[in-house]
Amino acid sequence: MVHLVSPLLLLKQSKYEVFAEQSFDWLYNGWVASNEWWFHHVLGVEWELDDNMQTDFQHWNLIIANHRSWVDVFAIFAQLRGRRPLPRVFMKQALIWLPLVGTATYIMGFPFMKRYTKAQIEKNPSLAGKDLATTKRSCRRLLKRPNSIMSFVEGTRFSDIKHQQQESPYTCLLKPKAGGVGFILQTMPQTIKQITDITVLYEQPNITGWDLLCGRIGRVKMMVREVALPNTLLAPDYRASDKDREHFFAWFNLYWQDKDMRMNHQLNALRDDSKVAGKAFTEGKTSAE
Repeated sequence: MVHLVSPLLLLKQSKYEVFAEQSFDWLYNGWVASNEWWFHHVLGVEWELDDNMQTDFQHWNLIIANHRSWVDVFAIFAQLRGRRPLPRVFMKQALIWLPLVGTATYIMGFPFMKRYTKAQIEKNPSLAGKDLATTKRSCRRLLKRPNSIMSFVEGTRFSDIKHQQQESPYTCLLKPKAGGVGFILQTMPQTIKQITDITVLYEQPNITGWDLLCGRIGRVKMMVREVALPNTLLAPDYRASDKDREHFFAWFNLYWQDKDMRMNHQLNALRDDSKVAGKAFTEGKTSAE
């Protein structure tokens, strides 16, 4: 479906460019809405959304969330739809060659980043700074109007095994890979003023995509809060991915630690509440019999 509207890309740099971008957004929103209809009416899924989340289509949004399953993506879409621009994700440039997926995300305006390793730069010093320049060029469409960028900073889905292997100091989260967030902030300087922090809470300890598709899903609760970036990070000469990397990582780790403590409290409250509700249901059923 996305590829059928790809000719609209020819309207870039013309007076019809706004119409083209609105068409891509309409298609994106329609896909999310159709998924929600299927989950609700066919599979009986009920997301517990955070109704206190403010609606904001006037500013750029950096959305950071925990990651337990690809179910997270659909829950987050449900939370954001109608409240914020649906998110784009920075894609590795190599993925643009992935059949269908690469071209579809390019058509929809997802930015692509190219990163060089330290070894590559040491071997060819002329590569220094080129990754940032390449990424900035891919952000031109994104920067023309307010949008949302989303990042799962854990870099992988949480599991008890990964948590133990990492020796993660956090209770509910894996160690964050904040380099990507720093790269985003440096690519889009003074554009993003705050983090939209989303926590996806699951009643059941383990959840997979098959659980969603088979309707075997318990309570899924969303918690949203806005975390303002310190003025230091908003300074014009701040380089979160380069010279100020250590300072940025120190701040981000404090933010991540706070998120972990909040999530642990929220998760315990959700599961305790579910146990009480389940016990009351069982006792009521027994009394009726």
